[in-house]
Amino acid sequence: MSRTKQHNRTIGLRKHVNVEDGEKMSDTSPKKSLIDELPGGVKKNLSPGEEIVRYLKTFEVTQKPDYIILTNQRLVYFDEKHLGRYAFKSIPLQKLLQIKAHKGAIIWGEISFKSEDGTTFVLERVNRHDLEGFIDALEAAYNRIAVEPVSMKHEGDLLGMAEWEYNKPEETVFRQLPTEQPKPVEDPLHELKMRFIRGEISEEEYKAKLRVLQEK
Repeated sequence: MSRTKQHNRTIGLRKHVNVEDGEKMSDTSPKKSLIDELPGGVKKNLSPGEEIVRYLKTFEVTQKPDYIILTNQRLVYFDEKHLGRYAFKSIPLQKLLQIKAHKGAIIWGEISFKSEDGTTFVLERVNRHDLEGFIDALEAAYNRIAVEPVSMKHEGDLLGMAEWEYNKPEETVFRQLPTEQPKPVEDPLHELKMRFIRGEISEEEYKAKLRVLQEK
């Protein structure tokens, strides 16, 4: 065998070994869960047994993004503010009254939700490529609890633009979900602090209520 052939075979062997090593490294690398991709305030407010299914977030340059998070129990709107504060609101899947979504032709899309009590969540400038997967996951989650199958009205065009809409029929019936275990009673000081962090009360209200609790 010539020296050139031996050299070529050696290079091919090295390439083969490197590919295999790369595959082994990718197989053993730790996978990041969805909850690890979200702000810490989301995890603090999840119920026992609640799992993240999918999420959308806005594109922001000068401020932190807003999130719409689908769990196996509800839709969550999360608005992270500065200094560790945030707004955390949710709609149980059974209470969803209306869903609308629009996917633009180039980059962005938007989505809105309305509950039976009038609560509305709106997210603009979300990645258009993430929108369809989120809606598919939401429709699947909704059908897991609805007795009769439901579907969203969907229209698309050749330019890649698309519209989704769902309006909850009055006769929609849902399966009975397992009753959540009652949460343990928390320390009043800790609860007051968490209300301030979530943005439910102002700094002045926080200080006033703190003084009352300290005087007891």
